[in-house]
Amino acid sequence: MKSTKELVQPILVHSPEPGHNLADVLSVAEFIELLKEEEDYYPGEQYNTKLMVTRLRKIFYDQWGWNSELIKGAAGIPMRYQVQIVEDPTEHAKPLRRYEDNEYQPKHRLVTYTDHDRVYGNSRVGQVPFIFKLDHQETVLPDGTYCDVAHVLAGLDAFNHHRPVSPLPDFLLFLKNLAPHVDSNADIVTWLGDIASSSGDFLFYYLRHEKKPLSVDREQHYIDIDAPGSDMLGDIDPYVINKYYHVSATNGMRVTEILEEYYLNTTQETPFRARRCATFCEAVGLEGWDGVKFVNEDSWLRYYAKQLRDNITFQVFSLTEETIKSVWLPLRIYFNGFRDVIKYDLLLRLFLTSLKTLVQQETQLIK
Repeated sequence: MKSTKELVQPILVHSPEPGHNLADVLSVAEFIELLKEEEDYYPGEQYNTKLMVTRLRKIFYDQWGWNSELIKGAAGIPMRYQVQIVEDPTEHAKPLRRYEDNEYQPKHRLVTYTDHDRVYGNSRVGQVPFIFKLDHQETVLPDGTYCDVAHVLAGLDAFNHHRPVSPLPDFLLFLKNLAPHVDSNADIVTWLGDIASSSGDFLFYYLRHEKKPLSVDREQHYIDIDAPGSDMLGDIDPYVINKYYHVSATNGMRVTEILEEYYLNTTQETPFRARRCATFCEAVGLEGWDGVKFVNEDSWLRYYAKQLRDNITFQVFSLTEETIKSVWLPLRIYFNGFRDVIKYDLLLRLFLTSLKTLVQQETQLIK
């Protein structure tokens, strides 16, 4: 058995995530062209950056907690397509992780044209739009690395509607520290949420296999499918884009113009990607980089360990179909149960280690 020290949290990768056929991968330039078509569906609104971020995000992430918990401020904004959650898989429907009696029992998210589409009328009703097919949101960048652009859109939308995530109603949010909570919805819809997915799958595998410890290979498997490098890069980039672009503008750049400038440098020379990981680290509170480590790593890890633990409680609650289990499992996690199984401290350190390696590389390249 390999040592746990060999576990890795990928960020920059040169292959698509497990299950995504290389032949189906689009370049980021091709995907941006598809997004332009979606922007053009709304004449007169293309330069309302904030609104268009929401409309584009909802193609990929909508319903099932997105409106009620994660990005409440955008709940009432409609999008072009019809979204259905179906029990049985259909072609191009995407699985949504769900567990029943600890067994993986996914539901499926299906996106189709309506019968009143502004461009196609009812001629494509029930058909799946090309942009949603074949995991096209995971794109290959010009440097050969992979990035899930839908994660970028989710992060930007959360920044535009920034708030904590808590089961408490808004008028009681001042008491959020007395209950599970995550201070930033931008964290939970991006990197923190993806790491929590790995941890949640550790738990369900453990319970499903008579509480036998997971092998290192099994743990790495769940990291690779729940928090693959393309997802994590798509989780980092919205922090960078949010810093350097006015993504909350109501009369600003098209979202696709921002993405082109950031990923393709078609408008002007933009050095932002050259230090994206350093910028991300600053955005999430890491300070005092000395070339090897951050000065406040210990306090950062303590803070985010609690944030990640509470994120996992939300994930397990949302993924569990049984009423009783969906309550007691999250409660045990919140009171530090299963800590040796879900290993959120380890997963957080793995992410920090990968970040530091990339910050070192960025520093050397800039010099």
